[in-house]
Amino acid sequence: MIYSIAGVAVLAIAGFLIYQALSSSLVYFILPSEYAQNPQQYQNRRIRLGGIVEEGSVVFDDRSLRLSFTVSDSIDSYQVQHYGAPPELFRERTGVVVEGRFDGETFMSDNVLVKHSEVYEAPKDGEPIDLNALRDSLQ
Repeated sequence: MIYSIAGVAVLAIAGFLIYQALSSSLVYFILPSEYAQNPQQYQNRRIRLGGIVEEGSVVFDDRSLRLSFTVSDSIDSYQVQHYGAPPELFRERTGVVVEGRFDGETFMSDNVLVKHSEVYEAPKDGEPIDLNALRDSLQ
């Protein structure tokens, strides 16, 4: 009986520790329009924000290594601030996933991933973005 109680206690503690580890390392992937629907849900949480880099929005200061750009899903857009050199494939009108947190209306990124796929193509000027295709290409 004592061994059974001790075994259950050990399993309960192990389960609790696994739950804590998984919940603290969980990173949500969202599009700008999903964030705009309920920003409180992602408050103080680390997230991955995916979208297209808006044309004409990229500013890079090579002295301070400060990169600023706007990421959009054609419905909503957010300014992104990143410190560090941009990835080699980083360009306007390409898919990106930025990892970090929101500070007000600005996304503070500590990681920029450029996503590219042979399947998804950026829409032509004036054409709306297919959100399902965008989400599939960025995951």
